Amino acid sequence: MGKERSKRFRLLWGYQKERRWLEDMALQGWFLEDINFGVCYTFARGEPKRLLYDMDRFDLPKKPTLEEIRHKEMFLEMARELGWREVTHDESMTYYFAKEYEEGGINELHNDEESRRYRAAKFKNFLSDYGKRLVFWGTLILVLDLVFRVEMDFRGDHFLAWYDWFALVYLCINNVLALFYWKQGKRTERELCMTRQEWEESMDPNRHRKVRKLILTVRGLSRFLARKEEQGWILTEVTPMGYYFEKSHGAKQIYTMDSKRMTNRRRKEMHGQAFKDGKDWNGLNNDWEIQSVHDAEGKGWTFVCALENRAVIYRGEAGVAQPLNDARYDNSLRCISLIGEYGLILLCSVFVGAVIGIITSFFI
Repeated sequence: MGKERSKRFRLLWGYQKERRWLEDMALQGWFLEDINFGVCYTFARGEPKRLLYDMDRFDLPKKPTLEEIRHKEMFLEMARELGWREVTHDESMTYYFAKEYEEGGINELHNDEESRRYRAAKFKNFLSDYGKRLVFWGTLILVLDLVFRVEMDFRGDHFLAWYDWFALVYLCINNVLALFYWKQGKRTERELCMTRQEWEESMDPNRHRKVRKLILTVRGLSRFLARKEEQGWILTEVTPMGYYFEKSHGAKQIYTMDSKRMTNRRRKEMHGQAFKDGKDWNGLNNDWEIQSVHDAEGKGWTFVCALENRAVIYRGEAGVAQPLNDARYDNSLRCISLIGEYGLILLCSVFVGAVIGIITSFFI
């Protein structure tokens, strides 16, 4: 009699979540045998046990170097020495490995920071390249649509043809998917740089929390962070509409924000030269941030994160950290720009397009 097998269809966004699901299946007596198209899993029935899973990528570029060619061979040999066996791989050349749990043993396939970063970069590049291919095909469809439109105008036809609708719908879907894969690549890199324990802790809602909120002023940010601190949460990271917190077990924390303008004001008060770079069109010169960190650390503040408009958030212990800037700045209505470079370009493009459209309407 053959083995009892079962197929499961499941879409999982996150390799750590996928590992945990496969390990839960092993505890129920179902062991991975094959995977197709990233969603169709084939399991074989067996005696339930604690089995660990991990993964890596071994796709090669079209013109690989000798080091890239031999990397897979060396990695597989190292994995076997650590007790990991190759289970299967999917169509994108993501390989799955399994190993029985060992109490007190090394239960991570990538058990050092360097190997985790190398593996994370491979997955990030894979997802980012997929997004770039979507952008390429979207651009190609747009060019073809423009060619058809010129031909239609030349013949005197001025109606929206079927391929215009096709191009519009395709571009919308294509751009959304390209953005998704780009962001998923960044999330995957961050996730795979963690150890298993670090990832488990980051998923614990009692220890870590994410709040989606749009805050546009320094005053609003100060009040929001003060409320979260009263609830026992301290800030660890900020994205355009996401605030990440971890549980606080220490003294009461307070926050302050610094900027290039405020750093230059302190420099002038100390009779120093303001930070100014005429070639720095995109705000990439971080000399002022270096000075800001030195100033903040000298007054008892700890760096939390930098925002996309080059503002910096610091955290300090109440009663210990000294004011970095005038207290009125932390309670001001000064705008906090979190839209980033691409958001600014998009807003400028919409404004310019609207102005051109209005002007053109007067002459048509």
